[in-house]
Amino acid sequence: MMNKILHLILSVILSVPLFAQEVKKERADKNYDKFAYIRATEIYEKLLKNGYESKDLYGKLGDAYYFNARYEQALPYYEKMFALEGEIAPEYYYRYAQCLRVGGQQQQADKAMETFYTRVGYPEEHLKTVHKSLETLRDGTPRYVLNDAGINTDYADFGTGFYGSDNVLFASARDTGIFIKRTHKWNEMPFLKLYVATIDSTGRLTNPEKLKGEVNSRYHQTTAVVTKDGKTMYFTRNNYRNGKRRRSDDGTNYLKIYRATYSDGEWKNIENLSINSDDYSTAHPALSPDDKHLYFVSDRPGTIGNSDIFVTEILDDGNLGPVRNLGSNINTPGRETFPFVDENGILYFSSNGYDGLGGLDVYAVVKDPFGSEHIVNMGEPINSSGDDFSYVMRNDGKGFLSSNRGEKSGFDNIYSISQKEVIALHAKLCGTVVDSLTQEPLNGALVTLLDSDNKELSKVRTDDLGNFCVKVWPFSTYNLRAGKDEYQSSEKWISELKNEEERNVVIELVKDGIRVTTGDDLTEKMGLKPIYFDFDGSGIRKVSEIELGKVIEVMKAYPNVVIEVRSHTDSRGSNAYNMTLSERRAKATVKYIIEKGGISPDRITGKGYGETRLVNSCADGVSCSEKEHQQNRRSEFILMKM
Repeated sequence: MMNKILHLILSVILSVPLFAQEVKKERADKNYDKFAYIRATEIYEKLLKNGYESKDLYGKLGDAYYFNARYEQALPYYEKMFALEGEIAPEYYYRYAQCLRVGGQQQQADKAMETFYTRVGYPEEHLKTVHKSLETLRDGTPRYVLNDAGINTDYADFGTGFYGSDNVLFASARDTGIFIKRTHKWNEMPFLKLYVATIDSTGRLTNPEKLKGEVNSRYHQTTAVVTKDGKTMYFTRNNYRNGKRRRSDDGTNYLKIYRATYSDGEWKNIENLSINSDDYSTAHPALSPDDKHLYFVSDRPGTIGNSDIFVTEILDDGNLGPVRNLGSNINTPGRETFPFVDENGILYFSSNGYDGLGGLDVYAVVKDPFGSEHIVNMGEPINSSGDDFSYVMRNDGKGFLSSNRGEKSGFDNIYSISQKEVIALHAKLCGTVVDSLTQEPLNGALVTLLDSDNKELSKVRTDDLGNFCVKVWPFSTYNLRAGKDEYQSSEKWISELKNEEERNVVIELVKDGIRVTTGDDLTEKMGLKPIYFDFDGSGIRKVSEIELGKVIEVMKAYPNVVIEVRSHTDSRGSNAYNMTLSERRAKATVKYIIEKGGISPDRITGKGYGETRLVNSCADGVSCSEKEHQQNRRSEFILMKM
């Protein structure tokens, strides 16, 4: 009895540390679920030091760093999670890949992303984009120059939006409180507020001031856009009503887009929009050039990935029309965010769902000459191995970008951009359509451009010199199909073009299905039946007249063609006799073509080869059938000149 009591006491004593660790783990998970990631990481790391580990702990610890854009710190915890046995949710392959890219481990990142796409059932080929296509000009110099915008602090500064011609709105976590310092549990940073700064002559920002009016609340405000008349602002804020944050049923405080109007020097009349909900986020507004469409980001039901880009029409009375997802041509299973539409109507956005350079990359949606949209990676120096987002650009080539590149803290900074050249994505396919025999150019030939799936894109006719030119989208393969009356159509596959390349091609058309070159035997090329002769005879058989008529037709169609008739015998008889016989057969064939076809004698010659060029094994002394000997009694039509 005493032994049982001692054993029980000992087991209770030994289980106390484990119980304490489980309590700490539960407390860390509660902080994690409330997005208090900094507090959660402190507890998780203490548990690891005390020997406690699990797949769930490594995953959540990695997430806590990942969601604060501290990818390099998240990576080792994801690696340890993958090293332990057990099922792993698809999203962890995605996050792991992003961290690997930031760490420069591109091949491993590609494998992780491939697994992610397979697990979520998404077509990987859809995510292939053109990388670095906008990096440099033709002389090799960068298209963009980036500089510190001049207003960055030790906290997060990001999310620029133009405010008139000389000012910019941006969000900052710089601590402006004198007596009260309010911080967000997510990253222990002060809550974001909206500021306005002036663009100086160099394109940098000066004189940052907190935005006046009712826009800035006690909590987060980010990313604002103002209409061209300066009277209406759309901005992002925590779900906030009557002085308190509103939460969903699961306790999450989501983001919403609000509208404000400018009056008496301040922003007032804050309005909650119909596109918002307490159950999902709606954020990062952008306006079309005519201010009639509002683009935004959301994770609402029907979203393809973590967040998608949507658009709605702004009606004349200020109400908003139906919300439309921009679709899988733009949105991925990853995160699409921070849209911007420039004065030319080009949509820019950031995403980590494509095979980019790492973290969030900036992409442009560019239309090709045929109206189809292509997703184009903006390349370096716009993109880096970190998060690059909130790209905005004016027509004068001055703009801004937010990025956490080079920041171990993960905090964002604002960079000014000087654009040396506007986006120029184009290429040309030019060429000449010619006759395959004479190489003469063919005017009026119809040239059809098809894509790699054989879909027709455009048509053009050749000019008097047989030339044509069509605009195409670079980085793609094409098929050119040319045709003309009395000619057989021909196709030429075009390998992938480079940006700004002008490629020239020659397409040869064959008249009446004939395609020959010097040295060809027309008997083979035209599919002629052999011009056979009777035994010991040189007369043209009736059955051969049809085939000789086809040769005559070619010579009439191509006045510059010169042909040599080569006649042969079988092996029976002496060599000398067969040589003479073949000469008679060659002359008979030449005579027939000249007389029946009206062909000039200087365009056709004949020569006999006797039994010197047998087409089978029926030589002297070899027993062969009559049919086999017949194969050697033949004439050939060799193209000597074109």
